Amino acid sequence: MELFYSEFNENNDTIDVNDIDSKHLVRSLRKKIGDEISFTNGNGLSCKTKIIEIGKKVKVEILSFKKEALSNEKIHIAISPLKNSSRFEWFLEKATEIGVREITPIITRYSEKKKINFERAERVLISSMKQSYQFYKPKINSIINFSDFLIQNNDFKIMANLKTNRLIKANDIKSNNICLMIGPEGGFSEEEIIEARDNNILEISLGKNRLRSETAAVHSLSIIKTLLSL
Repeated sequence: MELFYSEFNENNDTIDVNDIDSKHLVRSLRKKIGDEISFTNGNGLSCKTKIIEIGKKVKVEILSFKKEALSNEKIHIAISPLKNSSRFEWFLEKATEIGVREITPIITRYSEKKKINFERAERVLISSMKQSYQFYKPKINSIINFSDFLIQNNDFKIMANLKTNRLIKANDIKSNNICLMIGPEGGFSEEEIIEARDNNILEISLGKNRLRSETAAVHSLSIIKTLLSL
C-alpha cells in the first residue's frame, strides 16, 4: 500500500493532492474516482481517503483519522554537513527509515561544508517517510556550532570518536532520549573531544574500520536501535 503526505489536520474534510503526487496517482498507479488512499501529515496523524475528483490535481475526501503510536525512544542525531550533497541526502533517507526523530547539522573545526539546502532536505525526508511507510517525519534543525549545541541540547549524548576503543553496551544507555554525535571525515578535534569530556559525553568506537561520516551515522544508529530493543 502506498502512503502519501499532506499538511492536513483533523479539521480538514478534503485534501488537494500536490501536483507531483497527483500525477503519480493517475499516471503511474492508475487510480480512479472512488479508490482509497492513505495519507500522513508527518506528525503521526494518518487518514484514509477516497478520490472524489481527478483534474490537474487529485482531490480526496477524508473518511477517517488515526493517531499513530509513537515509540518511547527518541533518537536525535547531530552530524557535520557532508561535502557531497548526495551523500548527505542518502544519510537523511536512511536515518528516516531507521526512525530517527530529530536531525541537527553541527559545525565542527574540521567541517568542510557549512550550508545545507533545507528545502531539498525536507523533500528527501518526506519521500523517505512515505517509501518506508512511516507516519513521523524527522525534524531537521537549523545549523549550529559544536560548542553551542553542547550547551543547548539536554539529550543523553553519545559521541563517535576515532580515538577510543570503547564499544557501546546496553547498560551504557542511560535514557530513552539519545543524541548521537557524528563528526566530519577528519573526526572531532582534540579541543572538541576535551570539551565533550568536560560535558560528560559518552565516547564510543565504531570498530577498527575507518568509516565515512554517513556510514558511521547509519552504523551507529542501527547499533543503538538494537540495544534499545533489548
